[in-house]
Amino acid sequence: MSVFFSVIIPTYNRWSHLQYTITSVLEQSCQDFEIIVVDDGSTDDSLVNLHRTYDKNPKIRIVSQENKERGAARNHGLRMARGKYALFLDSDDRMLPDHLSVLFTKINELHEPDFIASKFQFIRENKISYPEICLLTEGYYDYQLFLNGNPLACNICVRKDNPDLKFFEEDRKYAIKEDWMFHLQNLRHHKLYLVDKITLQMNDHDDRSMRVDNTVIIQRTKLAEEWIVRNVELTETDKAVLRAHINYFIAIHSYIDGQYKQALHFLFKAVKVAGWKKKYIVLLGKCIVGNKFIQKLKKILP
Repeated sequence: MSVFFSVIIPTYNRWSHLQYTITSVLEQSCQDFEIIVVDDGSTDDSLVNLHRTYDKNPKIRIVSQENKERGAARNHGLRMARGKYALFLDSDDRMLPDHLSVLFTKINELHEPDFIASKFQFIRENKISYPEICLLTEGYYDYQLFLNGNPLACNICVRKDNPDLKFFEEDRKYAIKEDWMFHLQNLRHHKLYLVDKITLQMNDHDDRSMRVDNTVIIQRTKLAEEWIVRNVELTETDKAVLRAHINYFIAIHSYIDGQYKQALHFLFKAVKVAGWKKKYIVLLGKCIVGNKFIQKLKKILP
């Protein structure tokens, strides 16, 4: 069966979210797609429920593997994909009804770019918020956008027959950072087209992968930095930008954990590389007064 889009959804113990994610794809205004759900060794009833609910749906293929983390699950789905374009959707996020149609129109308008993405919004306890990517203008971006972190999550659509396409890192020690690494490696010699339309909704719930223990996030961020320097061709200026981001990122998560001395240590390392920036000054102030005081202040102020 030939289709235009292959929507790849890795999942692990997420049945309570997954059915809503799949429904959001099935209800797309553009119906030229297949869905590949890759169960990454779930230990709950996800796989049983998947087969019971979707086995008769011709648009959905369900595969399972032993638990290897999202990078391996995404690669599994990518190898199986029949579509001209493959895109990735986490099992707790949702497409807005026009996501695929917006991408389809723009892909044809641009004569089939290698990488394309749209903007997204967060939803948490029925409240909508907007990430910084929503401030960017429409157009092409390269790897330099990602030297200061990953503004896209894994919201990217890739041309399947691109001979230069690099797959996701599968080593689980990089889990939660593999999509950032994927973007940097693939966009070093290619460009991503960003569409100025919000067509996805990210579910910012407490079990979301980026809400895991801050110590783990810091450790994996350091490992990701080492991997990026080894695997992505960077100039010395690029490395300085990356290093400043890493130190600031670690400072933020140290602050969240109440490790103010550690936060200041990494903050000043960022300043040493990049000089004082407004966000550095804000974090310095927060470290001085402490997170508990900030939270109390938020409750007092309207």
